Amino acid sequence: MSDQDPQSPVDLGVPEDALRRLADSKAGTDTLFTSDLSVNEFLLVREAGFRPLGLVLGSSIYHVGIQARRWSSNQELDVLSQAMYHARELAMTRMEAEAKALGADGIVGVRLEIEFKEFGNDLAEFLAVGTAVVADEQGGNWRNALGQPFTSDLSGQDFWTLIQSGYAPLGM
Repeated sequence: MSDQDPQSPVDLGVPEDALRRLADSKAGTDTLFTSDLSVNEFLLVREAGFRPLGLVLGSSIYHVGIQARRWSSNQELDVLSQAMYHARELAMTRMEAEAKALGADGIVGVRLEIEFKEFGNDLAEFLAVGTAVVADEQGGNWRNALGQPFTSDLSGQDFWTLIQSGYAPLGM
């Protein structure tokens, strides 16, 4: 553990290169950012009262092992299931840490991808990607109960519809 906040990006496994990228992005002008939003999604997110800050991501690569069981009956492979849940959670937490480092209130358009690598059939990569956003109004509290940016897999259009209907995303 570092001397920093226990929930700091470094402690959550965000690489130093990613932290430098985020710092450069945060120090740059308000007009330049990276995003995977389409033009229509960008405009609707802006109309909903949020400003995109940049693309955020988290990844986790896990070795998927073997769990010995009797194959004559149906049963949960709980050790492997827990490993998959943990790998997913690591990727999501690292993405959220990047968003928090940018000062984001939330992440829209989150995609979670799982890929089994050709060079190792027993290696699974979990990748979480989304666009960090901050609310234009300073008065609202868009973060979740833990003080983390909200996560939403809604498209820009669906996000706009949710906000216009008076609802707020909480998390995935």
